This record gives sequence, structure tokens and C-alpha cells, in this order.
Amino acid sequence: RHEVPYSYWDAQRMAAEAIRRIDPVTTIVMEANRSSSAPAYEYMSPLAMSNVIYQVHMYIPSDFTHQGVIGGWSPPEKWPNEKKGWNKEMIRERLKPVVAFARRHDAKIMVGEFSAIAWAEGAERYLQDCIELFDEYGWDWCYHAFNEWRGWNVEYAGDSLKTLKHVGDTPRKRVLIEGLRGKKGR
Repeated sequence: RHEVPYSYWDAQRMAAEAIRRIDPVTTIVMEANRSSSAPAYEYMSPLAMSNVIYQVHMYIPSDFTHQGVIGGWSPPEKWPNEKKGWNKEMIRERLKPVVAFARRHDAKIMVGEFSAIAWAEGAERYLQDCIELFDEYGWDWCYHAFNEWRGWNVEYAGDSLKTLKHVGDTPRKRVLIEGLRGKKGR
């Protein structure tokens, strides 16, 4: 096993400092540890420079967003699920470390990835709840991943990877398009 002599944060800081030595204005995007998850913002430190965007990923709860993706088949989950406490307020609660970081450091936040697998019941509602919160916080966002893999692609529908078919229009796609329309002028 090879040990790296510096942390993920130090590696990004060193890269950002190297960029700043030759380019003082280009925007730098910094990610948190733990797959850029919201809880990592509890101990995240900002870079000592301007024009930095801090990226977070939103896949909470992963039992919903990734059902059947990791480890094969899993029981179907739906959104919202009040029995499990899965709703918009749960997302708000989980994003609190990022909100606190942004306020404490006057930091610009970008949700670099968020999604729900194509066959997840209520995926469009999950995406809508996420977008509404991101917009409420004034964060930019990017959907993962439109055309990388059909399981995430909003133009595919089906109840499993085997049954996914390109249909062009889906409720998930309509939510994303409407969310992007809402960003005009920002």
C-alpha cells in the first residue's frame, strides 16, 4: 500500500496555489472529502484565496438514489417515505453543514452532482425537492449525469436496468428543464 504524503485538502490547496501563481483570476472548484458529501463540510476548511467555488454532491439517502445500482437488486424505495423520514426537510437537515460553511466563510456553493436512479418511484419529486432547496440557498447545481449512463439519463424510463428504454420525455426531465428555466437571470 502506498501512502500519500498529503491529504485530499492539501492536494487541492497545492493545485490551487500553483494555478494562482500563473493565473490570479480563474475560478477554482474545491471539493470536500468523503465523495464531496455534505457531512464533510463539518470539518472542511476554505482556501485562503478568492474566486473559489465549493462543490458538494447530493445523494442522500443513497438507499433511494442508488437503489439497485450498488450491490445489485435492492428492495424498491419511494420518495417521499414518511416511515423512514425521507422528505424535503430531511434533505434540508442533511445539508446544514454546507449551509453553515457557506455562511461562515461567505462561500459560493455548487452542487456538482445530484440524481436519483431512473426507476426510483418519486425520483422527479426528489429532484424537485433538491432543486427547490438549492435555489433557496442560492446555490448553482448540475444534474448527474444526463447522458453518461442510461440509469441516470432523464430520457430513459423503466423499472430496472434491463427494462430501461429511451423515451425522450420523462417527469424527471421535465423537473430539470423547469428548474433550469427558473435559473434565468441568476
